[in-house]
Amino acid sequence: MPAKKIESALRRKTTIDEREITKLRNEYLVEIAKLAAKDAAAPLITKAQELLKSRYWANSTWRERGKILDTVNFLLRTHATR
Repeated sequence: MPAKKIESALRRKTTIDEREITKLRNEYLVEIAKLAAKDAAAPLITKAQELLKSRYWANSTWRERGKILDTVNFLLRTHATR
């Protein structure tokens, strides 16, 4: 899981690496697609997928996008423990 990457990106006060956040989003989208193929009705996967949709993503600042990725990471980890 790329949790450490997003945590380090969020810790930086001055700049957020936009390419890193975009890369992490793409990684999560691939991971969510694989999980959804196995269990499309999983509520945590559905919520994570919803957070990464364009309407939420496009209206957010880069710092907010980092927080969205942190939340998606939490949802995926919680789903994995079930």
